[in-house]
Amino acid sequence: MKEDKTLALFDFDKTITDTDTFVPFMFFSFGYFRTILVMILLFPQALLCIAGFMSRKKFKEMFFKLTIKGWTKEKFDAVARDFYKRKVKKYLRKPALDEIKNHLANGADVSLVSASPEDWLKPFTDEFGINLIGTRLEIKDGRYTGNIVGANCRKAEKVNRVKEVYDIEKYSDIYAYGDSRGDKEMLEMSNHPHFRTFD
Repeated sequence: MKEDKTLALFDFDKTITDTDTFVPFMFFSFGYFRTILVMILLFPQALLCIAGFMSRKKFKEMFFKLTIKGWTKEKFDAVARDFYKRKVKKYLRKPALDEIKNHLANGADVSLVSASPEDWLKPFTDEFGINLIGTRLEIKDGRYTGNIVGANCRKAEKVNRVKEVYDIEKYSDIYAYGDSRGDKEMLEMSNHPHFRTFD
């Protein structure tokens, strides 16, 4: 049974931000030389991914195994906080932030839903007091393995993950904000879809 409740779902990269944060995070965390070296090493796999012969999840895992594998949670959290303060805040779109604040002020449940790892999105969601749904990275024996837990949080997986957290049948209004093909299913799930609203 639907209640008079609102759910607002926001993609992150190029929706709330004006750029993708994946490469900037890598440059920030590992420096230009190492990041470019990893990109060169994975260039053939990147072509396979673009052509559809390799999944984005598999490509991301290969990238993470050459970069964050072996990091502790404490180290990742510290780097993520520093990255957010020094870089991400410059990328944030004020109209998107205002929309988040308006939803919160009106009592909506608000969540970030992103294909980026939850680990570097958390400083943003902590600041704004909203829920976080993103790609989950595996930690074993206190260190990152480079693997992704479950599916990459993109396309239909965004809807699956939202439904894990929320009983969407209870919401009379669902707002969704996105900018790409990766948000299509989430936008279609809502009755208030917003595509590239903040561009």
